[in-house]
Amino acid sequence: MNKLGYLGPPGTFSHTAALAYARGGGYEPLCCSGLESIFRRIENGGLEAGMVPAENSTCGTVGETLDLLSAVEGVYITGELLLPVRQHLLARPGVKPGEIKRVYSHPQALAQCRHFLQEQLPGVPVIETVSTADAAMTVSGMVEPAAAVGSVSAADTYGLQVLWTGIQDGKDNVTRFLVLGRGKAVVNGRARTSLAMAIQDRPGALYHILREFALRKINLTRIESRPAGSKLGDYIFFIDFLGGEQEPPVQAAIAGIREFALWVRLLGSYPVYREGGETGDPDLAQYCETVDLNGIREKIDLVDGEIMRLLTIRQHLADEVARCKAGKRRIVDRQREEEVIGRVRELAEVNALNPAIVENIYRLIIRGSVLRQREVVADGDGRG
Repeated sequence: MNKLGYLGPPGTFSHTAALAYARGGGYEPLCCSGLESIFRRIENGGLEAGMVPAENSTCGTVGETLDLLSAVEGVYITGELLLPVRQHLLARPGVKPGEIKRVYSHPQALAQCRHFLQEQLPGVPVIETVSTADAAMTVSGMVEPAAAVGSVSAADTYGLQVLWTGIQDGKDNVTRFLVLGRGKAVVNGRARTSLAMAIQDRPGALYHILREFALRKINLTRIESRPAGSKLGDYIFFIDFLGGEQEPPVQAAIAGIREFALWVRLLGSYPVYREGGETGDPDLAQYCETVDLNGIREKIDLVDGEIMRLLTIRQHLADEVARCKAGKRRIVDRQREEEVIGRVRELAEVNALNPAIVENIYRLIIRGSVLRQREVVADGDGRG
């Protein structure tokens, strides 16, 4: 049977997620010592799949998972699973809440229960462990009365009693897990795609990247950054969006962002998780845009709005130029105008546009800028 690696020891929420996924996928869960071990064993062929935590609705992203996704080649995201997380306070049988001297758990679990611990166990030290299951195992072997924050599965595995149930601060506490594999998934229904990239150090680079998705009405479901590990200020960006990497709008967006990225790595397209445990939906139409007249017109409207926004920025910059010229007799710079016209004609040719039409448009823009500059200079002279 195919092996599905998860972050051990047994009794972790990763173990619970692996058991839930294995039941429907024909996998046998296999305990691994760390997240990197799961990635490397998939990379080397020792595992067919892996289950790793990606983010929690209360505490945010699991940074190590993102770092490994960008660093380990040949490992792709093939699925996702959303696991409701209920944390419990666990202790050895006979231990009462008032006797507890320390509380052990994984940092994320402690953060998810911060308010409860402060209110119910004020002043009791909290000790971080590598996992909730490790915390339960530690407490089970202690003589000193202590408690662990973890799952019912951890309590059952290590012979602990549940002192308090549902102690997490958020009622809708959910952890998103990613399923990993060596090959890319085949998606028959709604798809989500994940990618990682490093962007060029230039003004507006991130804006231009996000614009490529917005112009095609591709819904971004997550974007965040992680330090690249090279020098301060260098970051790797991670983006999740709805749509499969084989769909034309997605391919066009990815082609567009490469101009502003140092590198782009597609981490995988995979079925969108549905509540109830199903992934994918063969009854839904493929999640891609239908190319029809209305859809094309909507895109044109978005482009027109973008053109107007850029023209406004250009006019503001022209006003700044006018203020710099205040007090000078010469407003028009013919040499500068011809340089601009020459450059836009070259850009038009590169982008398969009619250079003559583009030149006429820009001469009108420049004429409007000159009139505006004269007004700004006149206003400045009048105030002087």
